[in-house]
This record gives sequence, C-alpha cells and structure tokens, in this order.
Amino acid sequence: MKVVVLGATGGTGRAAVHRALNNGHQVVAVVRRPAALATDHPRLRVVGGDVLDPAALLEPVAGADAVVSALGIGYSRAATTVYSAGTANVIAAMRAGGVRRLAVVSTTSMAPPPWSAPVQSLLVRGLLHPMLRRPYADMRLMEQHVRDSGLDWTLIRAARLTDGRAAERRPRTAVDGRLPGAWSVSRGDLAAYLLDSIDNPAVVGRTVEIAY
Repeated sequence: MKVVVLGATGGTGRAAVHRALNNGHQVVAVVRRPAALATDHPRLRVVGGDVLDPAALLEPVAGADAVVSALGIGYSRAATTVYSAGTANVIAAMRAGGVRRLAVVSTTSMAPPPWSAPVQSLLVRGLLHPMLRRPYADMRLMEQHVRDSGLDWTLIRAARLTDGRAAERRPRTAVDGRLPGAWSVSRGDLAAYLLDSIDNPAVVGRTVEIAY
C-alpha cells in the first residue's frame, strides 16, 4: 500500500512513518524541510512541500492508497490555519488524484468531557479551551472539512500525547462516543492505531477517541 504521511517531522508523524514502514507500506512523507526527517529507508520517499500550498500536494498524493495526517502546531496558542487550510488542500489533492482513504489526528479536548468527570472537565473547560481557543477553533474547522469531504475518512481524537514506548499499555478507544478518563496516550500507540485504521472499514466515516 502507498501511504502519504503529512506532518511527518512531528512526534506523531515520525512514529506514523516508522509504523507504516514496519507494516510493509510504501511511504511518501511530505514535509517543509526534508532534512528534518532523518530517516532513510528503501520504501520511504521524502518530498519537500508545504500543506498551505495546494500545488505542492498534487504529485505526492496522486496514486496513494491512503493519506494519514498528523498536522499540528503542538501546544502553541497562536492563531493558525495549518489545520483547516492545510487539510482542505489535502482533501482537494485527494479528490484530484482519485484517492479515497483519509485518517486525520485531532484531540479529545475538542469536546469538553462530561461533568461526570469533574477534574478532567474543569481542566479542559477552564484551562485548555481558554488558553488554546485559537488553534482549537482552527481544529474544529479542520474536522468539519474532513466530515464534509465525501472521502472515506476517519477522525482520530487523541488524549494528551506522551513519548512513552508504544504498546506500554493497551489503549482504549471509543467510536462515535466519549472516552471517560482520557488523560494520555503515547505517540507510538497513536501511530499504531492510525495506521491500523486505514485498513479498518468499521471506522470509515467515524470519529474515534483514543487514550489509556
């Protein structure tokens, strides 16, 4: 399978590249600075390109079997269009190239937890949403672009990301529902689920929360 990975120089993106290679896929990593992805593999092609430049995505996306997006700006509070405009450009390139399968990383904090989880709910509502209101607004628009795309999409909302080893604990998932106590998940385990999801028809057109 040919898999295009976006955001491949971030923690989750790097883990997704390695997971895809370990799964035997041909991988195309689209990055702004190719030198920043210090990975060499015969089944890996690194392409320089900015997701905010629609033309830069057409060639690497064409002919792919799936596109995996781990686009992000970390915990920056700054206003951004990387999520929404970048994902809209990805969707346009997929349509132009006849590519159907799309898996996109988002966050469980997008929707505040229910008040039945008071500590987590207060943290998200009282701290994260006010502090990250501008990037979260762009992420909401990204999710809407994905849902309206007409593609075979999956949105994967991850809890707080850690650098723990993959498979240190088995993560829990909730499909089209809330996951109680969704505190954290390792980037390795998120990447594993992200790559496994592209072969899973049960999560097409669904939103999945993942956490330990």
